[in-house]
Amino acid sequence: MSRRSYQLAAVTTVLTFALILIGEFTAVSGSGATCGLRWPDCSGQLLPFGLQLHDFVEQFHRSVAMVVGFFILGTGAVAWRNFDERDVRIGGVLAVVLLPLQVILGGTTVTFSGLVPWGYMPITQAIHHLAALAIFGTLVYTALRMRELVGLGVGRVRSAAFAGLALLPIQLAFSRNTLFAVYGTRVQLLHHAFELLVFAAALAVFVWAQRRTSTRAARAGWVAAGLVTVQILIGTGVVQFSATVQIAYYVLVAATVALFVLAARASTGRQATPTAAD
Repeated sequence: MSRRSYQLAAVTTVLTFALILIGEFTAVSGSGATCGLRWPDCSGQLLPFGLQLHDFVEQFHRSVAMVVGFFILGTGAVAWRNFDERDVRIGGVLAVVLLPLQVILGGTTVTFSGLVPWGYMPITQAIHHLAALAIFGTLVYTALRMRELVGLGVGRVRSAAFAGLALLPIQLAFSRNTLFAVYGTRVQLLHHAFELLVFAAALAVFVWAQRRTSTRAARAGWVAAGLVTVQILIGTGVVQFSATVQIAYYVLVAATVALFVLAARASTGRQATPTAAD
């Protein structure tokens, strides 16, 4: 199997990561409610050039989303065509299946007083974020499995767990009302970026622990990914931020730390590369 398939999946994963952050910037900068509340065109234009600043940001986000969408379609195609492993094929197809749902949700969130009166409600925003995270997670899983299958080997579970542990304090530092009194655009973007990186680390723990038959470590990685998902959803406005919510966030981060430690300990002595029979 060609390494180009893995390279495409890896590039698509990175582009999806960047797209999520661009979407976050579009929302927090107030640009998501522009474009005359129209979709897919923006104030009568399909290209962002020549538009007012906020309109440009929104339409640029849509343009990048379209490009990344084609990358996701390509990754799904090579996963299905070039690999016989069932989980890799399902991963590629799932990302493609989720793509139109995400497009529809994206269009819904910017037509809250147009086509869909309830489009900009917190629950819709939360589902939109969840769909994006599902696509990103599916791509991370697919890329990691392709990496193994093209001969680059299985990564070390402890390395992924330690990466998650190193990223978590930074994630916590940028969380709301922790070190920064003002949760501005830059702080929020950095916070969300580190949350996504911790999420990817948890998935790497899960995938690599599975391949190394370390069941406890795999379960810890899977649960850690779920806890980070909850942390991300808290920031979408689905619940009103309060002191109680902030404490709950800290508890979730502490539990994620414990799970990474558990994964690192459980993986000790199980670092042998899986054989073809595995």
